[in-house]
This record gives sequence, structure tokens and C-alpha cells, in this order.
Amino acid sequence: MIFVLEMPEGGAPRAWFAFDLDDLERKLATRDTAALHAQGRCRIFPDESAALAAFERESDPVWSGEGWRARHALHAQLVAREVLAED
Repeated sequence: MIFVLEMPEGGAPRAWFAFDLDDLERKLATRDTAALHAQGRCRIFPDESAALAAFERESDPVWSGEGWRARHALHAQLVAREVLAED
């Protein structure tokens, strides 16, 4: 599972996941993620452990100020993924 956190300027952060690299490439083709990544406004986590570790780093500058919204979006995606894993 690959986790993506998009933080568009002036927009609500979005977190989503891809099942594998092929799925990630398909999803990236339909989004503006590449532009966000070039602006430093997108983070890609290669697996759930990396996404969880990023979420738990409270001192990460990305989470400061309005960054709490991005952190919340990542948390919601991690929780949603956990629910999917239980089914």
C-alpha cells in the first residue's frame, strides 16, 4: 500500500492510497500530484509504516500552523485503510 498526501495551496489536503506502483501511476495520471510534488506540497509514503511514522512525528514542520489539516487527512486515510484491512 502506497500512501499519498496532497496539500494544495488554498485547498483542503487530500490523502489517498494506491495498491501498488501500477495503481499509483494510473492514479497520478489523473491528478495534479506531480505539480504539487514539484512545489513540495505532496508527500508519497512507500508503505503504511512510513505514513504512520510521518503522522507520529509531531515536530514535523509540515504539521505546523494549518498543517494540522494535512496531518488530519493522513490520519483519516490511515484509519480508513485499517477499516479496509479488517473486512
